[in-house]
Amino acid sequence: MRIFLTAFLSLTFLGASHAQDVGRPPLEISGKVELDAVFFNPQPGFVTSYGDLKDERETRRLRLSFSSENDSAHFRSTVDFRSKGFKDFYIDRKEWSGPGHLRFGHFREPFSFEALTPSDNILFLERSLTTDFSPGRNLGVMAWDYEKHASRSWALGAFWATSEPSLDFENGGETAKAITGRMHWHYEGDFDFMPMSFSNVQASSGLSASLRFPEENFYSLNIGGEVSTFPTLLATGPIQAKSVQQLSLEAAATTQTLTALAEVSTTVDRGGIEDHNFLSGSAQLGWVFRGGSRSIIPGRVAFDAPRFRRELTGVPSIWELSIRSSWADLNSGNIQAGTGKVNSLALNVHMKPNHILRIESNRIQVNGVGNSSAFQVRLHWSF
Repeated sequence: MRIFLTAFLSLTFLGASHAQDVGRPPLEISGKVELDAVFFNPQPGFVTSYGDLKDERETRRLRLSFSSENDSAHFRSTVDFRSKGFKDFYIDRKEWSGPGHLRFGHFREPFSFEALTPSDNILFLERSLTTDFSPGRNLGVMAWDYEKHASRSWALGAFWATSEPSLDFENGGETAKAITGRMHWHYEGDFDFMPMSFSNVQASSGLSASLRFPEENFYSLNIGGEVSTFPTLLATGPIQAKSVQQLSLEAAATTQTLTALAEVSTTVDRGGIEDHNFLSGSAQLGWVFRGGSRSIIPGRVAFDAPRFRRELTGVPSIWELSIRSSWADLNSGNIQAGTGKVNSLALNVHMKPNHILRIESNRIQVNGVGNSSAFQVRLHWSF
């Protein structure tokens, strides 16, 4: 932590000094606070397996971000005071001797459309079960770029995994080395599908892959329940493997008022006593029925925040209704960790661009255990 803090202060002052030389703001500061309330109604089988699920109130996120930019580089740092650690801490070099741009530091690996979408812009309170197969944020170096019109983008990086990812390399192996890459295609225009036709359509598809090497030849895979206070839904325990391969496929589309996303992810391990193949998938649909529209950020490969429609004067808020179903199967060979499914219905009220009220109902089901309902409310404030 001392090393990170020293580097952070040094980069901040250097970035501020350089930005002043080119007449730009020396340092941009942003942050967000999220307050959650969760109410559970579990079946008896759930209580037996997971304990008494008590209603909870918590501060979900408490973050402060710093960024600075000049003609040659962009710096970003995000501190999470709830988890008492850094989320983002990286520099983008805009020009270097290799292809595209170069990023190094601590940042999210280029894997999964939903995982790459900022938490402010997702359609639900939490990301789906599928993103638990995503590596998350880690230390690394990555080259990335996108075409001028953002019809295609790519990223390829080498990473040193820490305790951040859902792929848990702490149980049996403290670290892992990884190579993660992504290709993405983007389309904008009209779309005709007889007998229906749509205008101003944005459509995206992507392929992500990661090859990981547990340092002590052990890893484990943990799946959450899409509720931040819920205990681990499914867990494989330590699995012996020399390598772990992950693959994610996704398709996303927006028609301003409608938003759709489907993803499938797989995790395959090799070199242990027995090889395993675990699967997960999700499908979601959102409808902005009042006050605004959705879009995709092409170069960033993520959903944008809903935009207030200028022609609707006097509309104080954006109302969005979303549904999602996601599942995970952790049964493979001698690992029988179970299968789980979560169905969610959410209402998002964007009162202002930086004020959001989220209301969500979840139905969490585990085969052989039973199910539980979870009702969530979140107040989001950012600046």
